[in-house]
Amino acid sequence: MLGDSLVEWGDWEVLLPEITVTNRGRAGEFLFELSSRLNDELAASPRQDVILLQSGTNDMLSGDAGFPNIYATLLPRLRLMADDCPIILCSLAPMPIIPMPRIRAVNQKLQQLATGVENCFFLDLVGPFTEQCLPITHPGFLNDQVHFSTRGYQVWANAIRGCLQSIFSIAGND
Repeated sequence: MLGDSLVEWGDWEVLLPEITVTNRGRAGEFLFELSSRLNDELAASPRQDVILLQSGTNDMLSGDAGFPNIYATLLPRLRLMADDCPIILCSLAPMPIIPMPRIRAVNQKLQQLATGVENCFFLDLVGPFTEQCLPITHPGFLNDQVHFSTRGYQVWANAIRGCLQSIFSIAGND
């Protein structure tokens, strides 16, 4: 898993006990920084079954909605380096601190980019968070309105699990 604090702070051994996760999240990181370290990260973990990317949160918080342009070069580069390994590109979650129209616009770009790369899958987090996280009774975010609560991480882990099941059932049908 590559990304920012949302990846780094996840307790993946508990959240996804059936999966061995290599956590390469870095708090405070922007997408261009992840892009810069991509080669080193893949060299450090040469054997992956799936690569999951979750980055762009800090870019959005800083007002840079143009960060998907970095994914436009990062994803094809990753595809070349990771051969036929499935790539999961996570959407931005519906952070209460950022207006939903901005999140939807960026997520639409991310989905288009994922669709254009072979064996790359877009994982929409807006739907699961909207359906399974309620602001009062089951909040998906901490008070900062950016980082996931325990419930938010559970929702994300379930979405990842579902995506993996879909990917590997598709791969098994080839």
